[in-house]
Amino acid sequence: MSIRSRCLSIGLLLTLCGSAFAQDDGPYFGAGIGQSRVAVPFNCAELAGLFNPGYSCSTTSDTDAAWKIFGGYQVNRIVTFEVSYVNLGATVTSASGTANVGVTPAPVAASDKISTTGFNFDVILSAQITEAFSLLARAGLFTWTQQTRVSASAGSPNAGSIQGHGATGQSLDLGIGARYAFNRKVGARVEFQRFKDVGGDKLGKSDIDLISASLIYHFE
Repeated sequence: MSIRSRCLSIGLLLTLCGSAFAQDDGPYFGAGIGQSRVAVPFNCAELAGLFNPGYSCSTTSDTDAAWKIFGGYQVNRIVTFEVSYVNLGATVTSASGTANVGVTPAPVAASDKISTTGFNFDVILSAQITEAFSLLARAGLFTWTQQTRVSASAGSPNAGSIQGHGATGQSLDLGIGARYAFNRKVGARVEFQRFKDVGGDKLGKSDIDLISASLIYHFE
């Protein structure tokens, strides 16, 4: 086989491999799992009214399992628009101290669980490294909802009670990651995302970080 024929054969092979991996445009959907972390723990203000002065309070869990489902449209190899529903799990804060039951102080324990969910509306920019592998960066709007559950036990006047309320808002989200295409339809993505200043005025705002791995399916 001549050098020219070999070059033509290699070029044809690379073209076929490229078409097998590259997905230049079209709709897709996917799902991912990961772990979230709250950057600034809960400030305990929600529990202050249950105790006499001098109580202790600490965040017992600032990380949790998280998941998301998403769909989007890839305009070309660079620009993608994506909408996702994200469940960032919950943080748990526990406190202990005394509360007045009648005229006698009694020991009491309480906990506060704050869960965060929301919708992302993002623009994703990709940089193709090989036909199968690319790096990405994202930015967009996170429309969030936080649900709070406060429970008290032991000697509290509200022993065994559970109170709940919610807050909503919008925040900026940013992220970076990498994507690998197994073929034209199926790919995988790993990402780090940060949701900025999530939370209401009463409990305070905090960034929430998410590390996730996702599977993606492209429609042809």
